[in-house]
Parts: sequence; C-alpha cells; structure tokens
Amino acid sequence: MGSFSQSSIREPHTKHDVLNGGTHGDDEWRLAPFQSWHAPTISRWVSTPQQLQWLAPSTPPPLTVEKVVGWLKPRGAAFVLVKGGESPPWGYGEINPMRADAGHVWLGHVIVRPDQRGRGLGSFLVRALLTEAFERRNVKRVALILFPDNLPALRCYWRAGFRVSGEEHHMFCGGKTTHRLLRLEIEQSTHRRRNWGSGTRDLEPVAKPFNPIPDP
Repeated sequence: MGSFSQSSIREPHTKHDVLNGGTHGDDEWRLAPFQSWHAPTISRWVSTPQQLQWLAPSTPPPLTVEKVVGWLKPRGAAFVLVKGGESPPWGYGEINPMRADAGHVWLGHVIVRPDQRGRGLGSFLVRALLTEAFERRNVKRVALILFPDNLPALRCYWRAGFRVSGEEHHMFCGGKTTHRLLRLEIEQSTHRRRNWGSGTRDLEPVAKPFNPIPDP
C-alpha cells in the first residue's frame, strides 16, 4: 500500500478555484488530501453488495475501514471533498497513474455521501478531480471503468465529458464470472474546451444529451 502526504499535491481546490481560479472562504467546497481518519465515514457510504460491486469490484464485502485505507495505490493520490475548513468528507476519489504511460491516469472509487446523491455533488467532485489531473498534474488523458448498468455513474461521467472508448472484461475477488465493463476516457484538450468555467452555473456542466449504451 502506498503512502500519501500533504506535500504530494498543491493547495486544495475550492468550488471558486475550480470555476473561477480564485481563493476560497469557510463555506466553500475544496478538494483535500485523504487522511486515514476519513476512512470510517467513507466505509459507511456503501450499504449493499451491489453498491460495493459498482464502486470497488475487487473489494470483497463488507467494506471496512482497513479496506478503504488499502485502496490507495503506489504513486496514486486520494482526495476527499470537504466544505470550508476541517470537516467530515462529502465525497472521495483517487487519481492513479497508468503503469506504462505517465501522462495517462485513471479515476478510482469515486463516491459521495448517500444523502447527497442525485443533487449534482458527484458531478462537481468529478470535475474537481479532472482539474487536479489536467491542470495541476498536466496529464493528457483520464480514464475509468464502470459497469454498464450503473446508469447514475454513467450519466455523471458523461456530463463531465467522458465518452466510451471501449470495453474490458474482468473477473473479481477470485470468482469465475467474467464481467463486462465500459472504459470511459477524456482528453486534456476536451476538458479545456468545455465551457463550464463561467462561475454563473450550478454544479452541473453544460453537456451533450446522455445516450445510454445498449447491451451487446
């Protein structure tokens, strides 16, 4: 398991930082480094085996504090979404490098508080992670994989600019069932072209209509 330190990222994001490039106040959102004391809260955000499979298919149930802490990969970075100063986390996500390409990273274990789902916070968390990856780390491409039936997550990533680039097939937790997953990607140039930075919109970015991906 890799370690994470405050010095591994620059100053945390805020909603104002991400949308306008400015400073933040005590009541604004910011992306901050994950710390082990966040793990008990995050572990309670998953309540069913289905939710855990969608979020972390390689993690056997039940989700525990130790398993959340163990998600962090070597050379990866984990973040929490907080409001204002020191506060309980409202969201969590990781940026992990691809082994063969330093300019290509993948997002992992992106999740928000259960009582905040469907209200735009997940979209904001994804956009903050993309800003961290593209603008602060200067990566060229961000990818992720997800189950095709996880439509809420698929819509969230679609609104952020991700598009389906292929499929992958995996077996998890020593099982014998092969699962089909969608691979989604977004390029740095696409992220920079998207017009969600005026600061006059809500958390939802401007995006093309969502097109469900049919099963083969």
